[in-house]
Amino acid sequence: MPLTLIATQDGKPVGMITLGEHDFEGRPDLSPWLKSLYVHPFHRNKGIASLLIEGLEHEALRLGCKSLYLTTEDAKYLYEKSGWKEIDRVRTPYGEAALMKKVLPTIALA
Repeated sequence: MPLTLIATQDGKPVGMITLGEHDFEGRPDLSPWLKSLYVHPFHRNKGIASLLIEGLEHEALRLGCKSLYLTTEDAKYLYEKSGWKEIDRVRTPYGEAALMKKVLPTIALA
């Protein structure tokens, strides 16, 4: 780690997501983290973010991770749709955020 996945369309990048050891200074005991999810505005609302999240979860599972963490100030619903659960409320440099966790399946993803 870090490991970054990039979504492309017609050979051009349209989104990205990263798996990293740490992303929130307030909880150095938690690892690894889903971080830096970004989809270009022209390509939003097409399911790309969900595909990037799923791909990152698959890679984390392949690497032997049992769970993942993230913070989000404004995309809690997006992650909840992918099975993430809020475990706390925290303050980040950008404001109040949900601290979320996803326990990865114990069997390989298809």
